[in-house]
Amino acid sequence: MLKVFFLLFLLIPLIELYVLIQVGGVIGALPTILLTITTAIVGVALMRSQGVATMQNAQASMAVGEVPQLALMEGVFIFLGGVLLFIPGLISDAIGLLFLIPFVRRGLIRQSLKGYQAKGHFRYQNSQGDYFEGEWSEANPKPHEKLQHHSVIEGEVEDKDRR
Repeated sequence: MLKVFFLLFLLIPLIELYVLIQVGGVIGALPTILLTITTAIVGVALMRSQGVATMQNAQASMAVGEVPQLALMEGVFIFLGGVLLFIPGLISDAIGLLFLIPFVRRGLIRQSLKGYQAKGHFRYQNSQGDYFEGEWSEANPKPHEKLQHHSVIEGEVEDKDRR
């Protein structure tokens, strides 16, 4: 695994440098440098504005008692997009811009969550001091289905411990 990372850290900068040289040969050195600086500035601005909006979405989700899973994943992709835009190079800039386009980002999030395994652990203590513990896992979570019909059961609940 270490060899793969070493190879990536060696090849990616060389490919970025090659692309920069080729683009510089076509449009010139100064426009290439300005293009790289402009993408970094635009990336930081986009990252900031979309990051604030994602944080507000996460806070709104938490305010109604929902888990802000999508907002957190979007925050990760926005951060990665900003980092890639800040790194000098046109290939990393293109990938970073893709991460900052909302519908592309959501598609990437859906792809990354495929095959996600939901797991949980619970622990409960009743009024007598008994503990109940357990774990559960769901390999392929199924979407919630709408009920075709429903019946209403009326009744009363009586707690004998509160008397």
